[in-house]
Amino acid sequence: MSIIKIALTGGIACGKSKVGQILSGLGVDVISLDELARDVVRPGSPGLKELIKHFGDNILNADKSLNRGTLRQLLLKNRSNQKLIEAVLHPEILMRMQAKIKKLKVKLVVVEIPLLAEKNLTHLFDRVIIVDCDAKQQLKRLITRDNVNAKEAESMISMQMSHSLRLELCGKLPIDIIENNLDVADATQKINQLYKKLINLRPLHHYE
Repeated sequence: MSIIKIALTGGIACGKSKVGQILSGLGVDVISLDELARDVVRPGSPGLKELIKHFGDNILNADKSLNRGTLRQLLLKNRSNQKLIEAVLHPEILMRMQAKIKKLKVKLVVVEIPLLAEKNLTHLFDRVIIVDCDAKQQLKRLITRDNVNAKEAESMISMQMSHSLRLELCGKLPIDIIENNLDVADATQKINQLYKKLINLRPLHHYE
């Protein structure tokens, strides 16, 4: 069966996970790359061992799990750290994503993938859902969600592409946009409408 693969992306803290949760509740198979990333750095994993080799044991919590706050600080510190962390983790994450997709026996799958445009991964998908919100909302949500100050939140946002550039780079594929500025009920209504559209799609092509 040829599965329609739909990338769910957007700026940090714009609400991708909430959209994914709502779609999952409607019966759509949703794969979260953030969840796969957590598995890739579980205690004792090759990915975590490689990070320890480069950054030392100070990236660990007392229970030997990854201290995500410390890793985030390293990632924000400089571009070389960012490249190294991504080089260690991203290939394994993508391999696991592909393996999960191949096991599915469904018409379509949605993959929550934050860095779709930044990492030039549009060729792996058939469509894109972009979740967006205004800048003030995004900053406020990120500060609350990650318990960081405004300066840290602004740095995290600046590492990602602007909405207009994300649209441009994803423009090779059909795009649906969810504006997530209001309450959950408003977002749910929009996603229900999108769901009705998606389940009636026909596969256009299939990438291995």
